[in-house]
Amino acid sequence: MSARTFTPPAGVTPSDLERLRVNDLLIGLDDNDFDVFAKRCEFVPFTKGDVLIEEGTNQDCTFLVIEGNVRIAHGEASNVDIVYREIGEGGWFGEIAALDKGQRTASVHALSDGVVVIMPRAVFVNLILEHRHIAVKVLESLASVIRTSNKRFSEVSSFSGVQRVYLQLLDIATPDPSGNGTWVINNMPSHEQLATQAMTSKEAVARAISQIIQEGVAKRSSGKIKILSREALRQLATQI
Repeated sequence: MSARTFTPPAGVTPSDLERLRVNDLLIGLDDNDFDVFAKRCEFVPFTKGDVLIEEGTNQDCTFLVIEGNVRIAHGEASNVDIVYREIGEGGWFGEIAALDKGQRTASVHALSDGVVVIMPRAVFVNLILEHRHIAVKVLESLASVIRTSNKRFSEVSSFSGVQRVYLQLLDIATPDPSGNGTWVINNMPSHEQLATQAMTSKEAVARAISQIIQEGVAKRSSGKIKILSREALRQLATQI
């Protein structure tokens, strides 16, 4: 087989191309199709704190993350964001507006420095029309977006900020390796991170953690949080 002679687009490094080549959306493309695709896209670096997409804007391109991390969130009047998901290297976002040409329904914020590949709508549509396996991946992604959105809105409408903190703690706790029936959070997020995940304030996070420690539901141990009674925490999280 002869060596490939593909020339990267201007300003694009070989490592950028390698990371793009293994993006989850593009797995399965042959070399020729990938080369054509890469030449029709724009490689754009971003800096932590940048807003890659503003909610309500008209923009129909799709983004592939080849380096760094971003957060997709919807801002509420109360200034508490509903965080849909965080996307890292290998993921993609923006496909909804690329399909229906409507306004952006969420904002995308950079959590770190990184690089995205911007795919024009025409390129995206051609991909899903010409490659059935990519169309399936897009459909699976959209189904996940719908499920996540439903869950997040349900939590916001049904539970208080403190309860949403407890739900997050339940999600990230794992069984203690000692097998004593307790659960442990080894890498405890900061109050700010928990507040973002639970769509509440840092004050609510502090109040929630203080309450379960005072009531003996949890305790601090060597920088970790141990859940002494998962059932008691679940009741606190779900009681109406």
